[in-house]
Amino acid sequence: MISFKNIVLAYDDSDGSKNALQLAKEMARDLNGVQLFVGHVYEEKVRSEVVESTGRPIEHLPINNFPADGIQVPPLAMEQGALDKSEHAIITHSSEQAFNNAKAELDALGLDVQYSILEGNPAESIIEYATDVNADLIIIGQSGNEGLKRKLLGGVSQKVSNNADCHVLIAK
Repeated sequence: MISFKNIVLAYDDSDGSKNALQLAKEMARDLNGVQLFVGHVYEEKVRSEVVESTGRPIEHLPINNFPADGIQVPPLAMEQGALDKSEHAIITHSSEQAFNNAKAELDALGLDVQYSILEGNPAESIIEYATDVNADLIIIGQSGNEGLKRKLLGGVSQKVSNNADCHVLIAK
């Protein structure tokens, strides 16, 4: 029987990777002395979203964190009514959020878990990480994306499976 000591979990907080996390939990619970390595490929995206303001009048806008009451302020180059709205940055695919979600699931098991942020092409980064930690197994989730590009070029899980030097378990 094959003995797994170092397992890499490719985790990006997607539905497929959550299935992979459940498989990793079950395997780690059943095997003694397993070292679990959770790798997240950095893919943070920031988008701006217009949000309605609280209706504060213009004379109370802060300048350098000081209220602007009674201070002459140069004219603002804004369209009519723009003061009722402001833009806020919204971060998606946050590495920190992904790790927090994985930690919430894995901490209860009392396992030896290491978390690493990876950069670059997801498939190549996961394979390189697995090689660096001398992994016996990579557990990765299957992507739910079924587009034409994925059918022609293959998804990340398929590329990892085809090119990794160790066993690969794809969670569906």
